[in-house]
Amino acid sequence: MSDVRFGTEAAGGFGGAGDLGGADGPARAVDAIEAILARPRDEVLAQCRRYVVGQEDVLREVVGLTYSCLQRMEMRARGVDDLDLPRACAFMLSGSTASGKSFVMKVVAKVMGLELVSIDCSGITGAGWVGDSVSSELRRVAGVMEKDDGRPVLAFWDEADKLVRKTREGGRSFDSQGNFLKLLDGGTLELAPEAQGQREVTLDAGRVLNVFAGAFMGIEGIVRKRLLSGGLELAGAGSVAPGLLTTDQLRARMNLQDLVSWGFMPEFVGRFGAVVCVPALTCANLRQIVKGSERSLERRVSNLLGAGRAFRISDAAADAIAREAHESGLGARRIDQVANHFEAEATVRLHADDSVNVATLDVDADGGLCLAFGFDEDVAEGADGALGAGDAAGTAGAGEKDNPVAGDVAVEAGASRFEPNERLIAAVDGAMAGARWADAAATAEGRELLARRLAHYQRWRVRDARSVDAAELLLEAVSGYLAVNRDPDMRQTLGYVCALLRFADIGMRDGWTYLDTLFFGRVEVCGLRGLEERASFDPAYCSCDVVRALSCYRRYLAFPDAVRREAVGLAQARATDAATSAREAAWLRADVNGVADAVDKEAPAGMTLMF
Repeated sequence: MSDVRFGTEAAGGFGGAGDLGGADGPARAVDAIEAILARPRDEVLAQCRRYVVGQEDVLREVVGLTYSCLQRMEMRARGVDDLDLPRACAFMLSGSTASGKSFVMKVVAKVMGLELVSIDCSGITGAGWVGDSVSSELRRVAGVMEKDDGRPVLAFWDEADKLVRKTREGGRSFDSQGNFLKLLDGGTLELAPEAQGQREVTLDAGRVLNVFAGAFMGIEGIVRKRLLSGGLELAGAGSVAPGLLTTDQLRARMNLQDLVSWGFMPEFVGRFGAVVCVPALTCANLRQIVKGSERSLERRVSNLLGAGRAFRISDAAADAIAREAHESGLGARRIDQVANHFEAEATVRLHADDSVNVATLDVDADGGLCLAFGFDEDVAEGADGALGAGDAAGTAGAGEKDNPVAGDVAVEAGASRFEPNERLIAAVDGAMAGARWADAAATAEGRELLARRLAHYQRWRVRDARSVDAAELLLEAVSGYLAVNRDPDMRQTLGYVCALLRFADIGMRDGWTYLDTLFFGRVEVCGLRGLEERASFDPAYCSCDVVRALSCYRRYLAFPDAVRREAVGLAQARATDAATSAREAAWLRADVNGVADAVDKEAPAGMTLMF
């Protein structure tokens, strides 16, 4: 193995470039992993189900394996010897093309807050060959670790079946499986430079969760042969002969021995913890992806069209698209291919013609798909309810009773309640002049500490103690939203945080608030079209900061309505008081500067971030 060298592991498993250097490295890793594991598995599964259709068993098994691997990483970061722990973290996903293997892992990584690095194994070659080597791909993983805050990295090795390359004579030509062995052992890898200007990089493989995935076309024949040779009786509704099992049933019985028969090295396969079968999507599953699920094609296209317009799919059209996708063998990918033409036509017509606001995809007399356009008063009224002008009722309800000035600062007379309030922004930012807000809010840790300082406002009289926790989550979510927002008008200042917070108490149709539209993309208004919707198709937004902001906001939404209403006022109380009181402004500036000092990279070693 010429391109990856196995190095001596530092005490506790950390040390060197690409690791969490310094004495606080293991502590940061423990804190990061503990934060991920703190979320109940059922909560993670429930959130994953919002995106993934028809793979309940796969989700449950993958999330369980991921939690198990993270627990191992946590114990290792605490200093437990590798020899006293299970083997390094890796498992294999096996499923036919378009069964959703990569999508499942992207969703799990996104929901759990893991940094995902996707790697296509079909282009991997040896060192010195044309193409990418295992070492060059691992340098990408190390690069992500260097920028991270201690969280593990999920390396997703797609098209893993392409690692086995056979000659015409049936033998194996070059394959790179041997270059994975040290990675899967979980030690420290020294990655030698491969090009001029590169430096040697040290990768702590113990903080990498490796997931391999492949279609393994034809492996069901290997499984059937093994079952027949073993004379196995398979339980079910009576005994089922292996020769009568379907492809998915055979794949479900696939094990590590079958991977060796397929062509993998026993040493490589022996380092996997499990093989997870991902069954092909059924026609009913595909129908849900077209229409009937939270992330259906129908709803996604409607989101794209924006407020006051809708895209609908008739039941007949949904059935036709699902059948086409199922018969093509391309799964959910075929759904988007079929719909692209109609989506483009609907977008052009609905934006150009004010006389129509609804496009309906239906089936014509010949059985083909066609578009029909019309006008729906309910859709138009929904847009008016979301975007209408008017005065807001003040800064977040309950907050005004204890702070009468807050209402005057928060809303300008005659201003649209759906526009950023420049008077509020100017008042708060003026009070904060001289405070290092930008420095303090530049990192996720800083935003968390700022949220804690702002929410724990001593002058606020709360009726429900949970409102403090809810306010903290809301503040962190909104400041995180601004941190990843690419709109130059949405600056990361405390004034802008307050300007967005007031939208959390402005009601819309069906119980939604204006702030919900910013986070979840139900209506296209100012700022991002919706952080979650953008992250679903733009990799630039699929970052840990985005996931963290969404996670905080979801946890905030889990509180009762009365608690959320009180939390909105509490989240704004300190900033609006500072806008009218020099003493409060001085205290707030001191707190913000204290957070900035604590998260400053030049801060003295050992400085605690806890307040």
